Amino acid sequence: MNSKNSYTVEKYTDIVGGSSEMCGKVHDGDVLIAETPPGCWGPMITPHLKSGHEVTCPVEVAGTEPGDTVALFVERIEVLSDYAASGTGRKIPENFDKDPSLHAKCPSCGTYYPKTVLKGIGPEAVKCSECGQSIIPQDIANGYTVAIDDATKIAVSLPAEMAQEAARKTERGEVYLPHGSQQNLATILAKSDIEDMIIRSCPMIGNIGCSPAKAMPSSKNSGDLIDSLNKTRLFETVTVSDITDAHMDINTVSEGCVILSPVKIKGAGIYLGDVHLTQGNGELAGHTLDISARVTLRVKVIKGLALEGPVIIPRADLVDKRFQPFSEAEYTTATVLLQKEPGQMEKRFPVQVVGTGQNLNLAIESAVERAAKLTGLPADEIKNLATVCGEVSIGRTSGTVFLTLLLTKTVLEKNGLWEMVKQQFCK
Repeated sequence: MNSKNSYTVEKYTDIVGGSSEMCGKVHDGDVLIAETPPGCWGPMITPHLKSGHEVTCPVEVAGTEPGDTVALFVERIEVLSDYAASGTGRKIPENFDKDPSLHAKCPSCGTYYPKTVLKGIGPEAVKCSECGQSIIPQDIANGYTVAIDDATKIAVSLPAEMAQEAARKTERGEVYLPHGSQQNLATILAKSDIEDMIIRSCPMIGNIGCSPAKAMPSSKNSGDLIDSLNKTRLFETVTVSDITDAHMDINTVSEGCVILSPVKIKGAGIYLGDVHLTQGNGELAGHTLDISARVTLRVKVIKGLALEGPVIIPRADLVDKRFQPFSEAEYTTATVLLQKEPGQMEKRFPVQVVGTGQNLNLAIESAVERAAKLTGLPADEIKNLATVCGEVSIGRTSGTVFLTLLLTKTVLEKNGLWEMVKQQFCK
């Protein structure tokens, strides 16, 4: 894979997949650069967006067909936001039908997906541009606003008066948002329920991969979320085989990792968004600190590798130390215990397999089945590896998990991952 060209995507969307618009084209080895607007709370308080995320317009990957895989090497994530806000949510039933992120309406004039204007700060500041009614379909129940110092990788939650000043800056357009983004920034809400909360920054990408087979809200492209989408009947019915599980919310999807995403449509349609300043496993609050970021990716096409869901080759230091690549001294000890000659023991390296489902148990079953298919190993061996030579971790408590598995070179060569794993860990 040799670098050829660089392409910058500067257009954003809420809907991805199927015959949705693609913006530009990249080839194997090309670099893709994108400034991403925040996901979740910004789009969630922007009624005319039909998704809980605002992501980059999908980009065609030349020569890709369903049944292929696209590998995305995350070379850099640059934090662009000085402020961010998040928290747990509550719905405002009179301001939506069916789903607050997909079907907002103004209770005063009855307009669906109304455009909005900002007047003032706080939850009442987002107003219908037709009649002036305050219109957010959901609000932060317990929330916080943070100031970010990217140089030191530290953020801290603000007291009320400072959160209000951040909101006033948002109203004046002084808080960073990529040109072309259409969302209302969540910092307009001036949330300040938690003070003096210090946070270490570790940016990660919550939604990244290839487009699904059918057009759908970008925030719903995951197996734990399609049931709620189908119940709205706002889009064509989506099945597990249609999606790519790009909305992972997995915190090892960070700078230095590689994401492998299955191709479901001709041209792949790679997109990204929902960059988080940091996130603990599980995203228990349902939302974390969404930020604007500049992301640099390198694209690799893998013909004929038909994945059922994402695979992650993580950065070593983001893996639990028990499951990081072993040192030469550790291999020496192991060979002595086995009474083998030095160099006769096969080395193992961490790979992560994503599984999704309507609950955590179904997500784990999905991950085990996918890992067994990827590796050719029995499901019971996958379970053993994920118990003592790896682990199961939660991306999202609604039903997204990932298995960390220490796999041998032999297994990785059979499934075509060895060269990328070697590049990641054998430097």
